[in-house]
Amino acid sequence: MTSRSGTTFRVASDLFLDRERDALAVGRGPWSASLRGSELDDIAFDGELVLRSIRFVVRDQDWKTLPVIVDAVDHTTSGLHLRGRVGDDGETVAWSLSVDLGASTLRVAVRAEVTAAFRRARIGLIVLQSPALAGTELVVGHPEGSTTTTRLPDHVAPHQPAIRIESLAWTGDRIATTARFSGDVFEMEDQRNWTDASFKTYSTPLSMPFPVALAVGDVVEQSVEVSCARVDAAERADAPLATPLAVTVVPETELAGKREDPVSEPVDGRIGAPLDGVVPTISTSVSSDPDGGRAGAVVPDAITGTLVEIDPTNHDWPAILDRAVRQAGARPLDLRLVLGTGEEAEPVLRRLRDAAVTVVRVGAFHRRTHLSEITLLTAVGDVLRTLWADISTPPPELVGGTRAHFTELNRNHARLERWTGPVAFSITPFMHDRGGHQLVESLGMQAVVVADAVRIADGRPLHVGPVTLGARYNAVATTRASAGDSRDPELRAGFGAEHVPGATDRRQSAEALGAWVVGSVAALAVSGVESLSYFEATGPRGLVAADGTLTAAGRVLGWIAELSGRQRVAVEIGGMSLGAGSSVAGPPVSSAGVTAIAAVDAAGETVVILGNLAETPVRVVLTGASEPRAVELAAGAVARVVITAPVPGS
Repeated sequence: MTSRSGTTFRVASDLFLDRERDALAVGRGPWSASLRGSELDDIAFDGELVLRSIRFVVRDQDWKTLPVIVDAVDHTTSGLHLRGRVGDDGETVAWSLSVDLGASTLRVAVRAEVTAAFRRARIGLIVLQSPALAGTELVVGHPEGSTTTTRLPDHVAPHQPAIRIESLAWTGDRIATTARFSGDVFEMEDQRNWTDASFKTYSTPLSMPFPVALAVGDVVEQSVEVSCARVDAAERADAPLATPLAVTVVPETELAGKREDPVSEPVDGRIGAPLDGVVPTISTSVSSDPDGGRAGAVVPDAITGTLVEIDPTNHDWPAILDRAVRQAGARPLDLRLVLGTGEEAEPVLRRLRDAAVTVVRVGAFHRRTHLSEITLLTAVGDVLRTLWADISTPPPELVGGTRAHFTELNRNHARLERWTGPVAFSITPFMHDRGGHQLVESLGMQAVVVADAVRIADGRPLHVGPVTLGARYNAVATTRASAGDSRDPELRAGFGAEHVPGATDRRQSAEALGAWVVGSVAALAVSGVESLSYFEATGPRGLVAADGTLTAAGRVLGWIAELSGRQRVAVEIGGMSLGAGSSVAGPPVSSAGVTAIAAVDAAGETVVILGNLAETPVRVVLTGASEPRAVELAAGAVARVVITAPVPGS
C-alpha cells in the first residue's frame, strides 16, 4: 500500500475487507486514485499524494457509520459514475456519486435521496488529508468570502483546527492544492484523536443541533472540487502536463502483479543500545461472550492481570465480577467502575475485599461523561480507605482519566489538573473506518497519541487500554440504553461488548494481527506507560478461541508479557528506529512492513519479537549484538528471536 503516514508496502491480505481486496486503480492524465468500494482513496496528482480520501458517509443518531453499498460502477469519458444504497437492514438512502478527472481538477459530487425515514448525525462527503501534513500552512476560505491562515496542528488538536470552511489551500512537496466545498458548511477535526491517520473535513458543523430527522424524499447534494498545480522551481506552475487524458480503471491486483519482484532483498535489522523505558505489564479483559472461558481455554501464564468494567446499575454486575475473578485465577484484577456517585462503588469493592481478591487498581469514571470527575475520584478514594482500613494490605491504586478514547482525555484533561494519580485511556482503531489500511495506519497514530498523552500526564503514570479492534461500547451515542429489568446471572447471553454492533471482528483471529500487536506495543510502550491491556481473554474478541486455540495476537502478547518490567533495547529495521523508550517515539512500522520490539530478559539475553505486516515474505538480517541472524518472516507472520550475546552498552 501507499500509506498516508509515509510507508510503502502492501498490507497482508488477511487484514483486508472485501472492498480493499477488490479495489480498482483509477487514473486519468496526472491523476491516480484507488477506488475501494465507494471510497476514492490515495488521491495523487503528478505522483504526489494530495488527499488521503474523499468519501460519502452516513452516520445515524448514535454516530454509527451505516454501510454504503455499491450496486454499479460505470465508466464515463472523464471518470466514473457510481450508484448504490445505504442501510443496515434494508435501504435507507439511495445515492449516486460522480468522479470527474480533468487536466488539473478533480470533482466529486454526490446526490443522496432518503428512502426510509431515520435520524442522522451526519450525511454527506468527507475529505481526509494526510497526517504527514501536520505543521503545514493552511489557508481556510469562509462562506462570507474572508480567509484565515493557520497551520495543521503538530500535537493532536482537541478541537476543530478549522471551522466555517468553503475552501482549503495548502502546498505539499511539489504540488499546490485547493479544495472547494459546496452543498453545506464544512469544518475540520483531527482524527488522530481516534488513531485515524487523517485530518477530516466534514459537514454539518457540530455546533448545529443533532441528530436531525430525515423524511422520505429528502435530498442531499454536495460536491468537492480539488485543483492542483506544480510549484517546482524548474518549471512554471501552470505548465501543462504531457500526459494523455484517457481514463483507466483496472483491478489493483493486476498492477501489483506487474510490480511484484519475486526475489525481495533482505532487510537489514540492527539491535542497538538499551533505551530509557521498560516493557509495560500486559493484561487482558474478562471475556464477555456467552462461553466466558467455560470451555477451559486459558490465556498465557505471563499475562499479569485481568481487567473488568463494572456498572453497579447493571443487575448482573455480581455475575460479571465473579466471572472476572474466576478467569483471573491467581492474577490480580484491574477494576474499572462506571458510576454516577462514589457511593455506588461501595458494594462492588466490599464484595472483593470480603472475598480477599487481589485488586491492583481501581478506575472510576462517570457514567454520563466517561471521565473521572475529581469529586468522583475523591469519593471513591474515601470508600477505598474506609474498606481497607482494618486489613494489612494497602488499598488498590486509584486511577483517573477516561474509559473512552484519547479524544476525551485530550479535550478534558484540564478537569483533572488537581488529580495527581495515574491516568488511563482506551484505544480502538475502528471508530470511523474498519479497513485493513486504517488498521495498519493506526499504529503510527498510536505513537502520536501516546506521546501527547505522556505530555498531558506530565509525570503521572499512564495505563493504556483496553485496546480493542471494535469499540466495546458506544461512547458517543445520543440515545442511552437503560439497564432494564432482565437478569442473566449465568451470563448465558454474554454481556457488554457481546451485544455492541461492530465490537466483534473476524480479524481477531488473523495471523497478521499478531504482527499488528507487535507494532502496537512498539508504539505504546514508551516511558511513562506502566500497563497495556489488550482484547479479551477468550472468545471471539479474545486472545484464545473458545476451543483453546491461541491466536497469533495471544501468542505475541504472551511473549511480550514475559518481558514485562525488563529494559527495552533499540531496534532498527531498514535504517528506521522502531518505537522508542521515551515520549518521543519513532515510527512503529518500517517501510517494508516489518515491526519489532526488543528487551533484555532476566537471563541477560536479548529477546527480539518481529512481525511482518506486508503481504509478501521478508528476510530480516539482525546484526549489532552477535553474529548476523537471518529471520524468515512469511506474510503476516511473527517470530521470537533470542540472542545470547550481550547488548552493546549494557
